[in-house]
Amino acid sequence: LKYYIQNVDKHTEEAVRVALAELQARNVDLPEDIAAQIEANIEAKQGAGHDSTNNWRKNIVEDVDAPEYYSQTAIYVFSILFSVLFGSVMMATNLKRAEKNWGWAILFGFGFTVAFAYLTQFISGPSITLSFIGNAVGVTIMYQLFWNSQIGKETRYRAKPIWIPLIIGIFLMIPIIYFVIRKA
Repeated sequence: LKYYIQNVDKHTEEAVRVALAELQARNVDLPEDIAAQIEANIEAKQGAGHDSTNNWRKNIVEDVDAPEYYSQTAIYVFSILFSVLFGSVMMATNLKRAEKNWGWAILFGFGFTVAFAYLTQFISGPSITLSFIGNAVGVTIMYQLFWNSQIGKETRYRAKPIWIPLIIGIFLMIPIIYFVIRKA
C-alpha cells in the first residue's frame, strides 16, 4: 500500500486514495502532511494528463484572422476510420490553404494505403483492429512529415468544419459495407 502512495503517477487516483485510507485505518505511521502531498501529486498528474489529451486542441483559436484548417483531431479520426489516404486529402487541403506543396501529402497517403493493403495480404485473417493500428501509424508519420514540418507544430488556426469530409466518407463506406455484407 505504501508503494501506491509513494508512486502516485503509476496508479489511478482511486487506487492511491484507497491505499491511503487503508494505511490510515491500520494506523500506519505516515508523515503528517501525506494527504496534502498525495492530493497535490494527483492534481499535478491530472494537469499533465489534461495537457497531453488536449495537446492537439491547444492551437485552435476563434480569431477570424487565423487560417482555417481541418484540425489534427479530425484528420486523425478520419484517417483511422476511413484510411490514411482519406486523411491525407484533408492534410493536403490544409497544406494548399497554407500555400505549401500539397501533392506530397496525397502521394504519401496513397503510397501508405497501397503498401499497407499489400502487407496485410500476408497476415492470416487481417482484422479491423490491425487496420486501425496501421492507420494510426500512418497518420502519425503523416503528422511528422507534413503538419509539424510544413504547417508548424505551434501554428494557431481555426478548426474547419468536418461536414463535407464526413458526408463523403459515409458515401464511400456505404458500397464497401454493402459488398462486405453481401460477400458474408
